[in-house]
Amino acid sequence: MKNIKFLLFLTAILLLTACSSDDEGMDHDDHDHEHENINLLISDAHSTTLNFINPYSEALEIFEAAYPKGSIYVTETGRYSVITHRDNNFTETFNIGGKIDHGDHDHDLGEPGLAAISFESEKPTHFKSEQGYVGIYNDGDATLSIFNEKSIYNASTVNTISTGTTAHHGAMVFFKSGNIAVTNLGAGTGLPEKVHIINQEGEVISDASQSLSTSGIHGSAGSNETAVFGSNTGILVVKDNGDQKIIDYPSDFDTNVWFGSLLATSESNIFVGYTSSKGVYLIDITSEEITPVHETSELFKCIVSRDGEQVISLTKGGDYKITEVATQDAAHEGVLDFTMDTESTDHGSVTSNIDFYEDFLYVSIPSTKNLVQYHVEDKEVENEFQLDITPYQFKVLAYEMDH
Repeated sequence: MKNIKFLLFLTAILLLTACSSDDEGMDHDDHDHEHENINLLISDAHSTTLNFINPYSEALEIFEAAYPKGSIYVTETGRYSVITHRDNNFTETFNIGGKIDHGDHDHDLGEPGLAAISFESEKPTHFKSEQGYVGIYNDGDATLSIFNEKSIYNASTVNTISTGTTAHHGAMVFFKSGNIAVTNLGAGTGLPEKVHIINQEGEVISDASQSLSTSGIHGSAGSNETAVFGSNTGILVVKDNGDQKIIDYPSDFDTNVWFGSLLATSESNIFVGYTSSKGVYLIDITSEEITPVHETSELFKCIVSRDGEQVISLTKGGDYKITEVATQDAAHEGVLDFTMDTESTDHGSVTSNIDFYEDFLYVSIPSTKNLVQYHVEDKEVENEFQLDITPYQFKVLAYEMDH
């Protein structure tokens, strides 16, 4: 294990660096880091400081967000991060920057740092980056703030539209057409109970009779012409033509056990649903089968790999499993040999977060100000980054160009 102490001053980031001599014995032939940027963007629980770390060159840059405790998201291409500050009604963007060398020409991505788009909105909460769009659902007034990912570099206008309902904890999915499936409060008092479709002018274009009623909706995922939403009634499937259906949960699910989080995969008809008390399941919306891939009553985190081909699940005790979506086989599984922060005592608790990229599981440990880079195939810690901030949230920014 390597312990790396980062100094609190601005260090020039070293781009286009191949794996260092410290990586001897590891086979990285399948990953040409000279043609992609890979960095970790980390927000601080107590200050506006952002850490921007290259895990291969071990370089650090420090930037200042608008507020502490930024929620970090990554856009569809991996080039940008979107940072929301729900309690401060503010959203900002961050550019990975640097240059990508393609032999006879370079692609200049600009300087790393805060990007041109930032805006105010009422309680920005739910994030989506798909079909080329970036969307933020604003819980405070049931509006959507939408912009094109390609426009981030030049501060193109952010379009904020009504979603045709009243304020609630909402969610949405962008269809390939550009239309949007979005929650409708319905008769709900907290969580929404219906979904309808709007266009990017905020006009409701689906028929009211198409919207099925549920007993509470939370979580969403999409794939081109299909959107799925987690509900206490079942999995709500919404097609881009407005048609809807509900897929029942397995018979061994108790009444109040349901998927409040859903993820898309590389398979257009396969989605991931998970709950802490039951584990992780694959949902086939064609056959309407819901299949367990990691059954546990101690689920801590679940994410999907950037390419959508693998599901990464992790228990509070450190048991991890990486499942291939196409085959449902376990590609890797094991137990982490370090302790995470998994207990949440109140809404303000700061716990461990994870991300996954190129066989590395990244895990933040706020209590010790660490961020661990763990190799899932070798089953060992590759790097341990000792930070001078308390990691709140982080994401891997990784951008690659094919030409």
